[in-house]
Amino acid sequence: MPAPTRQMFIYGGWVFDVDHAMRILGEHPRAVEQTSVADWVAAYHLSLLRPDGEDRSWYPIFGPDQSNFNAEHAMRADLDRPVIIALLEFDSGPARLLIDGVHRMYRAMVEGRPTLPAYVLTIAETAATREY
Repeated sequence: MPAPTRQMFIYGGWVFDVDHAMRILGEHPRAVEQTSVADWVAAYHLSLLRPDGEDRSWYPIFGPDQSNFNAEHAMRADLDRPVIIALLEFDSGPARLLIDGVHRMYRAMVEGRPTLPAYVLTIAETAATREY
């Protein structure tokens, strides 16, 4: 039997352990927030992803590229399961980063949903999920 795959999110040189984030959320429950689908679609350029898997020639600076995207999987994604948003600290203030739920965001975009449920990690929790 193959070893289970760890779910990771890579942003530039940063790697976030999504499985660890899920454990944190299990140990420290919190209220679910609603997050704007349109905002994440714009930030991650999800409208450029093609369901047929064609046009692998472009690579976004931020978000998934066509080679790492599976539209069939996205259209089966559970839109009731909250996405996970990491909170990062910068000199200009906190910033949010979607680390789990890109396929759910794509499905929500296709179906015209305005929001999805989300859990937001604290800055400290986000730091605990980052691998250095």
